[in-house]
Amino acid sequence: MMTWTVPYLAETIILWMISILFGYLIFSVVRNFLTPRWKHPVCTAFSVLLLFSSANIVVYPEELTGTVGFFFCFILIIFLLFKNEWYLKLSAAISLFPVVVSINYITQDIGHLIWVYAFDRTPSSIVQTVLHTTTLALRLPIWYLLYRLVKHWLSYTVKLLLPRMWIVLDLVALTSFTGIITVIKNTGTAHSYTAYPACVACVFTTLGCCYLCTYMAKTVRSDMALETFQYQQSYYQELEQNQQTVRRLRHDMKNHLNIIGTFLRDNEIEQAKEYFQELNQEFASNLKVYCPNKIVNAVLNNKEQLALDSNIQCDFQIDLETSPKIDDIDLCSILGNTIDNAIEALRKVPETSKRALSLKARYTKGFFSYEITNAKANEVLVKNGRFLTDKTEKEAHGIGLRSVQTIVEKYGGDMDISYTNDTFTVTIMIQG
Repeated sequence: MMTWTVPYLAETIILWMISILFGYLIFSVVRNFLTPRWKHPVCTAFSVLLLFSSANIVVYPEELTGTVGFFFCFILIIFLLFKNEWYLKLSAAISLFPVVVSINYITQDIGHLIWVYAFDRTPSSIVQTVLHTTTLALRLPIWYLLYRLVKHWLSYTVKLLLPRMWIVLDLVALTSFTGIITVIKNTGTAHSYTAYPACVACVFTTLGCCYLCTYMAKTVRSDMALETFQYQQSYYQELEQNQQTVRRLRHDMKNHLNIIGTFLRDNEIEQAKEYFQELNQEFASNLKVYCPNKIVNAVLNNKEQLALDSNIQCDFQIDLETSPKIDDIDLCSILGNTIDNAIEALRKVPETSKRALSLKARYTKGFFSYEITNAKANEVLVKNGRFLTDKTEKEAHGIGLRSVQTIVEKYGGDMDISYTNDTFTVTIMIQG
């Protein structure tokens, strides 16, 4: 009795350890895409168990129903456990499940082939136990490698890509999934190994999609950085022009004082005042310093000038003596996108006297608060919870608020949008 009990208990303990590690690796990979709905350790353990149950499927040659059924279970579990947008959840499920199928099929089938060809279908119980445990354990290093690669490539990708980009990647992953299911379905048991190349290709396709995500995200990030640089360049060019003006006026100061002195000596007080006011305007800088953060100054000066060119009155109340713990490019994107949207709406207000923009930004006690309110004339268009542009080219516009939303989510903040018949307000709160 003891001869059978010890191997059985050992196998059970080892299999449970492998199962827990396997489920945790799957959870860790998914967490690179998505944010868990609950962060309590008990909820994490429950998530690991559910993901292991759905990902530990047995994939047989010439079989389809069970695999497809588990696929829908996998999607339901992803939607239950994580709280991101639906398209991100769908992308995670469609991208990862073909990898699950491919790896499970190979590791399981290799054990079967060894059984058939090495032991002539008559291995002992201990050999069966070792063989089964070893082939299952092969999944751990493979998934750990995938986890490291996905973590490296998707570290900041998820929050930068737009929904339509994810949908394109979903189509690529769905093609891979359909392909591997079809290959396995049409592979006979006697030649099950012929599906291995397709399984490996499926895994590499998913990794390629992850790398493509990273490449597109870097492109988006580069565009944002370029926009920030342009703001700074414009700011410093204006600053240099002001410095040149000041240097020129200082050089001619003796002449200016002589002219003012002449007016005063001749008792021409009004002419002296007018000349002094003109001289004062020459000295006055067009640049405003709102806070110590040069990025914020550059963006606000640039946007205020755009607003003034459209007869828009601006009221900026900035209290950022300490910069919030937000990346400068992300902060620039929040300011730039929200102000651009406000200016675009205000240009459509027919009465220039009603074109008013109010902006408040503050960082205190570890909280960054931001509110921008603008008058509006057009009706706000909302579809499925998304704010739409009223421009003709809808695909090219209307993504500003979505970009801001992804940045706010990146820092775990909250964004609220409210509007009346005459006004539109965006409020943001980020801790950190």
